[in-house]
Amino acid sequence: MANIFQKLIPYRSPLELLGEHSKLCVRAANLMYTAVEKYLKNIQVNDLSKEVDGLEDTADQLKLQLRNIYSKLKWTYFNKSDFLDILHNVDSIIDLTDDVVKVLTINEIDNVPDDIKGPILELADAVRKSVEHMDVTIQELKTIVESGFAPKEIEKEDKGVETVEAEERSSDKLGLELGKRLFAKKNEMNPVDIMFLNNVVILLMRIEDRAKNVVERIRMITHS
Repeated sequence: MANIFQKLIPYRSPLELLGEHSKLCVRAANLMYTAVEKYLKNIQVNDLSKEVDGLEDTADQLKLQLRNIYSKLKWTYFNKSDFLDILHNVDSIIDLTDDVVKVLTINEIDNVPDDIKGPILELADAVRKSVEHMDVTIQELKTIVESGFAPKEIEKEDKGVETVEAEERSSDKLGLELGKRLFAKKNEMNPVDIMFLNNVVILLMRIEDRAKNVVERIRMITHS
């Protein structure tokens, strides 16, 4: 009899598993920030890359479990395509985070100019915070659903969305300025190093873009 009920009812809800996946993103983003910090100090980050890689493997297992559970549910609180879009973006975050740290193991730059180091670290920190705020929004979605979409809980979630959007605008500006500053050093730095660092900047901006996509989709769900 117990086996029958286990087949009919998921042991853990999709929102609970999504929240666990999101927490893995936060851990990976914090490790990514540490990796960027170490890299700019000419410290190897292979150990951090392996750690993030392990988190990504765990996240992949959660993603498969979530898709399997959600495909079998007959009734959900919101459109399945909305949930799967959120899952796709959350999963992309940990994939891109893994990409950033892996890239940092490929090329060593002996002397990154100080006026490049500071902004790169600032951008990595902004991205890390955006992922953390995205996680808060995901955890609040579970609370909103459990509260029956209570207006008070939706208002709290709205404030989190505004925070992520403000951070994303700030990071876009910082990333653009970094790109300009890097290419302005074409007569000072190795062109390969310039392209390498610019690629890191682009990957960081993509992570934040994914975080923004998640919070915007959640806002659509809670206001529909």
